[in-house]
Amino acid sequence: MIFDSIGHLSFQIFNRLKGGIAKSLSLCVIIVIVLLALFNDGGVSNRQTQSTSASFSSSHSLELEVINVNSVIARQFNLKSVAGVLVNTAPTGTIKRLLGLRRGDIILKYNNVTVRSANHLASLMYQSHAGQVVTFLVSRKGRIFSTSAKIPQRADNGLLNPRRRDIFVAIAILGLIFTALFLNLINRTVCVTLGAVLMLVAGSFFGFYDQTKAFDSIRMSPILIFIGMSIFAIFLESLRFFDYVAKKMIVHTKADVIKVVFGLCLMTYFFSLFVNNLSTILVIIPITLYVSRGLNINPIPVVVAEIISSNIGGASTMIGDFPNMLISMSTGLIFFDFLIFMTPICFVLLLSLFWYMRRFEFIQKKNIKSPTLKKGFIKKMEEQILTIEVDWACVKKVLFILSCVIVGFMVLPFFRIKTATIALAGGFILLALENKKARGVLKKIRFTDVIFFISLFIIVGGALYSGLLKGITDIIVSLSVGNKMLYLILLIWGAAFFTAFLNAGPATVFFIPIVTHSHFAGSSDLVWWALSLGVLAGSSATITGATAGIVTQTILDEYNSVELKGKDRFLLTFSKYNRKGIPIALMFLVISSIYIIFLSTVPGVK
Repeated sequence: MIFDSIGHLSFQIFNRLKGGIAKSLSLCVIIVIVLLALFNDGGVSNRQTQSTSASFSSSHSLELEVINVNSVIARQFNLKSVAGVLVNTAPTGTIKRLLGLRRGDIILKYNNVTVRSANHLASLMYQSHAGQVVTFLVSRKGRIFSTSAKIPQRADNGLLNPRRRDIFVAIAILGLIFTALFLNLINRTVCVTLGAVLMLVAGSFFGFYDQTKAFDSIRMSPILIFIGMSIFAIFLESLRFFDYVAKKMIVHTKADVIKVVFGLCLMTYFFSLFVNNLSTILVIIPITLYVSRGLNINPIPVVVAEIISSNIGGASTMIGDFPNMLISMSTGLIFFDFLIFMTPICFVLLLSLFWYMRRFEFIQKKNIKSPTLKKGFIKKMEEQILTIEVDWACVKKVLFILSCVIVGFMVLPFFRIKTATIALAGGFILLALENKKARGVLKKIRFTDVIFFISLFIIVGGALYSGLLKGITDIIVSLSVGNKMLYLILLIWGAAFFTAFLNAGPATVFFIPIVTHSHFAGSSDLVWWALSLGVLAGSSATITGATAGIVTQTILDEYNSVELKGKDRFLLTFSKYNRKGIPIALMFLVISSIYIIFLSTVPGVK
């Protein structure tokens, strides 16, 4: 069985690694002390006290921008408890004229309901309507007072209405950007950066967006996690650890096609749990092409399965892929939350992928080489393994520090240490210990992806401040007719649809403020698991849904032109991928919908 082979291989690798346990324990103590001493910022890191900004408006004319009150803000403003929200930007227009709220005010209650968070206040405000008298209980410089007013109806001047005009401008810019991305007209980083500049110019001209708001829209925490975890992936790749493990697995499975295919997918999944799944794909795909040629099988179904396996692995944990990093940093969900709610269902999805590939893609095994040729291929693979020079001392060091970081993700947030700090600390401690390799590793970090996501945050910030995302939120809530279960299902399928065309990263950045501003987000974490599963399904549906798919297509094109002299046998086109990816994505959506419905019925799961 493949699991026996993988288990035997794991045991062998463990034997190679266990020699340095004593040194590793000493290093662990040093790392923990450094983390606790240098990066304890004294803040409280949990969902109730996380400082997250939110701006919102409703169908009426109340508009407000606030951030959650955390322990630091509570001490600064002499509050008796950590509660309420802080007015972040001085209000203008109706809310300033009628209510007299100022920047620095703490809103404690809205219509006699204690405000728990920015999302909660947004939910309460959305339930208000024009003509209703609303009351705010406010703390200002230690003085508690209430202010109330009747909400006037927002003036509607047709297309000349500024809010409606701003929405149309945002839609036009987003349409232009995503059309260029979908058609791959120019480099995606250049495209999105130009789009961010265009959004800033249009926002400044029409008055709904400016540079200050753009900087506020950038979320650096997931980017810092991405940089920190990329260091580990680059080290393992440069040390040829992935290459060694993959070829060892092929030899142990005796080059059996089904075992090799599932073994490669399983490796892709496990590596993607903890290192960037794009780095995993860059290593696995060339190995897969080599094996496919040696066993005389078509690699297209195999690489499709590996792309989807990397998506599943990335969605299983908080650090495996950028969408989950974004969700974590935007909500305060911690590593342990993803481990409980995402890892089990993702493993179920992986098993369903194996079943689908076995049932529909590998049911026939005709073009397999004869036993004699297969033995020759295995012997050649064994010879290649002997030529792979793996610095096992360095590998042990990398894996040990990576393990410490993963444990840190589960433990250190309870000691007020942020996830981004843990990732950066682990990555740069490794660079400090391997100082000679630091320059080369830093050069390999994909800073173009950093620029891409910063620009994307700026674009989505413009869509938020224009009112577009609020409009989409209202549409989804209206379609769900206030039913939470229906809203979750619509969210899963809607996120999947957009992800299939926009790519996982952009779709997640786009949907997070939409979900945040729904009145379901303040009372349930299920919306975030629904969003993550929807993005996973969408990223598996099309080759453009995940960056791993686009990179794989490039690798195949190069392989086809160099090795096969232009033959189209191994070309992975958009339509070829879709014929395999869409049925799998639909299967994922059905399973994920059932899972979310099940979670919503479990007592204690909110």
